[in-house]
Amino acid sequence: MAERLPAGSGSDDLAEVCGLYENRHGRKDLVSALRIRLQNLTPTQGMLALPAFSWRAIFTTNFDRLVEESYRLAGRDLRVVRSNYEYTSRTGSHTDVVLYKMHGCVSQDTADGSNSRMLLTENDYDSFAEYRQSMFDALRTNMYTGDTLIIGQSLRDHHLRAMAKDVAALRTQGVQGRVFLLAYDYEESRAQLFEQRGIQVAGGSFEAFLHELDKQQGKLHPAFKAESAEVDALPPGLATSTMDAKHASNLAPNPGRLFNGSPATYADIKAGLTISRAVETRLKQTQDSGVRSFFLVLSGAAGVGKTSLARRLMYSRLSQGFSCWEHLNNFPLDAHAWLEVEARLRSANRQGILLVDDCAQNMAALNRLVDGLGAIARPHLRIVVTVNAAQWRTKMKSSYFYSRGSIEKISLLTDGDISEMVNLVDRVASIRQLVNHDFLHLGHKDKIRRLRDRCNADMFVCLKNIFANERLDEILLQEFADLDESSQTVYRHVAVLQSMGGRVHRQLIMRLLGLEAGGVQTLLGQMEEVVDEYDVDVRMGLYGWVTRHDVIAQVIATYKYADQVELLGLLTRLIDGLNPTIHLEMETARSIASHDMGINRLIDVDERVQLLEKLIAKVPGERIPRRRLVRLLIDQGSLDDADRAIQVSRRDLGQDQIIERYRALLAIARAEQKSSLMPEDRLAMVLEAERLIRSCVARSPKDRYNYRVMGQVGEVLYRLSGSLKVLEDAIALMASAEAQIADPDFASERRSLETKLRRLAATAVANPESVDHDDDIPALADADGDPV
Repeated sequence: MAERLPAGSGSDDLAEVCGLYENRHGRKDLVSALRIRLQNLTPTQGMLALPAFSWRAIFTTNFDRLVEESYRLAGRDLRVVRSNYEYTSRTGSHTDVVLYKMHGCVSQDTADGSNSRMLLTENDYDSFAEYRQSMFDALRTNMYTGDTLIIGQSLRDHHLRAMAKDVAALRTQGVQGRVFLLAYDYEESRAQLFEQRGIQVAGGSFEAFLHELDKQQGKLHPAFKAESAEVDALPPGLATSTMDAKHASNLAPNPGRLFNGSPATYADIKAGLTISRAVETRLKQTQDSGVRSFFLVLSGAAGVGKTSLARRLMYSRLSQGFSCWEHLNNFPLDAHAWLEVEARLRSANRQGILLVDDCAQNMAALNRLVDGLGAIARPHLRIVVTVNAAQWRTKMKSSYFYSRGSIEKISLLTDGDISEMVNLVDRVASIRQLVNHDFLHLGHKDKIRRLRDRCNADMFVCLKNIFANERLDEILLQEFADLDESSQTVYRHVAVLQSMGGRVHRQLIMRLLGLEAGGVQTLLGQMEEVVDEYDVDVRMGLYGWVTRHDVIAQVIATYKYADQVELLGLLTRLIDGLNPTIHLEMETARSIASHDMGINRLIDVDERVQLLEKLIAKVPGERIPRRRLVRLLIDQGSLDDADRAIQVSRRDLGQDQIIERYRALLAIARAEQKSSLMPEDRLAMVLEAERLIRSCVARSPKDRYNYRVMGQVGEVLYRLSGSLKVLEDAIALMASAEAQIADPDFASERRSLETKLRRLAATAVANPESVDHDDDIPALADADGDPV
């Protein structure tokens, strides 16, 4: 509205802008302009969960009808008071929730001939002071026997401060109820000002609050009723932890953030800011027919466009009448609740689809959900997931992903994809203005040739070439150089921890760097769109910090922690300062032990051993650091040290299937290393390895890595004794286990062992004396092959 006022009339005060607008254009035009802004709003996430709770009353200064719509979708009654003419209008039960619209409603105004009006201008506030006071009288009545929660965006908001001041004043009039204030943008110093008025202040999002409230209070009224609610309405625990794709598509697109590394949003897709990948048509056809149409896995390296492709597939389903949701990874995945949603969809003969982006962190719950859906003949809820290829390879997966779903590896762009990308750059002005001039001035065919040949059709490398003449690494480094020194320090610490697979959060960075709490918000403001903060557990004061993209984090970490001494110092300080009582830091402990950018990045093996031992002492109950230490010692030939580490692990933590497998590998390594021993002694070592690995297979028949080691044991036994029995048994056991494991890589390993068996059998026939060739003893399994 301010844009339609004369130059110099700008203001950030709504009442003043509305007053100026009304004087210039009239009341009817003012109301019409406001309705245009509010008419297409739809409730989502926390607002959809609101009706599930038994509120005494709801008071709002908003003009929109989001609360009313959320109650309508939930099939729950709501009595609305929009003016003092409606106090005596009781059309519902006395138990109905009452919504008091303190500033009126967009549905009523004197511009339409109504008796009531929205409180838009300063004159409106003055003229309707009596109505506003009556609202506070109603609030005071409720406060006598109930608590009051005020919800706002920022403690800096003067409207929120005024509201809190008015509510606090009611406490001096004899009411006993407590008053709480929930602000998304929390500041400790400003919170103290509210607390001096008797208001308890907490920081966090509306969604996180309702999600926690739902968990604490147990099963309440569902957020829908089967007989009256919309079929795709979600229960409160899901409504707060789920993005509705239809709603998200109506938000504002952001091409700048998109092409700086963030995945496309549904709004970006709707605005035409993404390309149609060649694989999309085939994936849609796969989802439309056949027994393998219910689960789709998009795997690949970071930056290849998995999330954007998944969201494009989701968006295409909206036009087909699907209910489309995306799980928010700030919250745990609730498999049971989603199975109930599927049952509701099935009873209404509706179709739904759920995207779980970066699913590795929710793999256990996801497996339970897929197992439940896979047991249904034709589930009405389909699943799409994205995952890093390396993580997918080492995770335990539900067999239904293979038997009733499809796995698509996303890697290089096709020639058609590259043409689409070039056309997008040429066609869309908001994108074209971001493109590097050198690329922009190339001819159409030259652009395609550069992306295909120089970039090898890699999505992220293509983006580097399109949007800068230099490498994207250099753009990131220049962005880093433009920050002030304190921001640089925080940025590189967040980046290096994120690149290690750690869960970075505010308190961890504050401890590592000795930051004062009062300066954190200012620091985040200086790093806007470089480091973002998001809610993890507001009740516990946990706020995650993350760079724009994992690949960006890795680039910064590679350059800013290239010095091995500095990297060693960081890892030492990190381990020393870990707080095992915080689950995020336990995840970080596991990650730095196993990730290539963590302890494994150190060149000096002795330093890696020392850090793993330090980490074990810090988190003695964690198995992953112990496994990594044992494996490292075996790989380096420190077999006595590896044996001691195994014994300590078994003493402290009991039996561990991976440690047991390493015992078998250790026995093989001893047989290989101790060439001076008598052949029967070396054979005895390998026979002990056979006993250990057969026991592992029997205990964990779904663990594919046990079969791999059993195959190695069989090869070594052949070299020492000429017997192929263990190798033959390994192949037979793998063949019988394929129905349960259902992993294509597992079948490929079996075929590889069969090829070796045929070769060894042929060698034995041609040269019966060819045994005990030390040089032919196979190398141990790749350390990365073991799941963590």
